[in-house]
Amino acid sequence: MSINAYCGVMGSGKSYEVVSGPLLDAVAAGRRVVTNVDGVNEDLIHAYVHEKRNVPLARLGRIVHVRTDDLKQDGFFPVEVEGAGGATVTPGFVLPGDLLVIDEAWKLWATDQKISKEHMAFFRMHRHFVHEETGVACDVVLMIQTIADLHRSIKAVVELSFRMVKLKSLGLAKTYRVEMYETWKQTAGNRTGTFVRKYKAEIFPLYKSYAGASGKESAVDARQNVLARKSLWFLVGAVLLLGAVGLWFAVRFFHSRTAAAAREVAAHNGHASAAGAVPASAVSTGGDKAPQTSSTWRVAGAYSVDGRSYVLLANGDGRLRAESPSEFMGNGLERVGMIEGDRVAEWSGQVGGLAPSSKSLLGGAK
Repeated sequence: MSINAYCGVMGSGKSYEVVSGPLLDAVAAGRRVVTNVDGVNEDLIHAYVHEKRNVPLARLGRIVHVRTDDLKQDGFFPVEVEGAGGATVTPGFVLPGDLLVIDEAWKLWATDQKISKEHMAFFRMHRHFVHEETGVACDVVLMIQTIADLHRSIKAVVELSFRMVKLKSLGLAKTYRVEMYETWKQTAGNRTGTFVRKYKAEIFPLYKSYAGASGKESAVDARQNVLARKSLWFLVGAVLLLGAVGLWFAVRFFHSRTAAAAREVAAHNGHASAAGAVPASAVSTGGDKAPQTSSTWRVAGAYSVDGRSYVLLANGDGRLRAESPSEFMGNGLERVGMIEGDRVAEWSGQVGGLAPSSKSLLGGAK
């Protein structure tokens, strides 16, 4: 852990993040914790860690509460003394291997304050103070509203910094965001991760975020919650309405095109059937023979030569003959003419001979 700084305005979640994370982890690992966090309850924390992490009570680390002014006293931190036989450690109130958790660090090490040699030596050499049995060195957790308020000599030794932001603007009063940075510089280039955390009610009894009675936050300006803005919901409603109208027009457009295509196919088939049928008017009451569909010739295509147009006929043997378009009526499947007393169309004649596609080889057009 080394030296980590947890930043954020009041109520942003920095105390919660420290208590629920580094502090509980240290206690569960059997480390001694020295802290000035108000209202830290060792008994409740031990019971919580024992229940949630199944760690025997005898193995849990102690929590020692101190006042902020206690840190200003001489002998609070251990000191390393160099001698002829090597360096020795003179214990202070803080013991080797302890986790030091300091709230409102600006009260002790603000930018305009002078740092004592004892404090500076501890921050520069805290890794030298190692517990004899566990081999764990001292670590430091600093809580401050903004890293800019911390003395430059302390900022220089910060390994990781965290910035907490409560998501009130999204209406998520029980959720906060954690941004993690390398060193004290909280820039986009130094950011190594972003996490969204949700408050657990079971953590709050373990400490106090407010001096005196339990505090409650009230919104001074409701506009900080963007979800409470009527203009936002009006915009959302307008977008949904426009989307629904656009979808309706799209469905109607494609449906109408499909229906029109279906009607066109039906009409086309109807014309073809009508062209192939014998009109009732053609049946004479006097016994006249009605025109028959030619079983020999069929319309194979059309072409033009020197400005003159012709209709090309083909029989089942592949023989071709050209006829004047004046002998025919209609186009395509509807083109019907009378040849040798029989009705000739694309659908007359015998199967075989020149395929309908051969009209394209002749360069003709209907």
